[in-house]
Amino acid sequence: MQGRLVTGRLQTAGHLVLRFFGHVSARPLSPEEQSYIHERLSPPCADLFWRQSFPDQRHALNVAQRVATRLPGDQEAIEAALLHDIGKWRPNLGPVSRSIATLLEYAHLPMTRRMWAYRDHGRRGAAELEEAGCGRLAIEFARLHPSAAPDGYDAERWQALGEADG
Repeated sequence: MQGRLVTGRLQTAGHLVLRFFGHVSARPLSPEEQSYIHERLSPPCADLFWRQSFPDQRHALNVAQRVATRLPGDQEAIEAALLHDIGKWRPNLGPVSRSIATLLEYAHLPMTRRMWAYRDHGRRGAAELEEAGCGRLAIEFARLHPSAAPDGYDAERWQALGEADG
């Protein structure tokens, strides 16, 4: 048991380090990449997408491209991938504050309201996606990732989304 706990923490730490450097080194989307987004999202859902920071846009696009490779032609899954972290735009935290918020949550320590809003991005994002009329899969994946598929959702499809985000 102890070995799994340590291994899990090291994997999480590695993931956080990669995410941090991915965030600080991200570049804005190219015109071709922007077209990809507009072709796959309705105007209200695209409006939410563009509210994100460009590192979050880049991450979402990378996740969507991995999903498109694994689930070719599954436009609902691609939409879910593009919108899964939409709730992170409003707290507007930089990479250092995001990292601190994540570590505080893992350690069960108090954090600021903005940090809590960042950590609660799934619920917040799902509400915004629902209000914008985005697809059911996008709403539920935003709300529940990285958990297992809820009842009524294809487990393999959900797993493909989760692995693409990982």
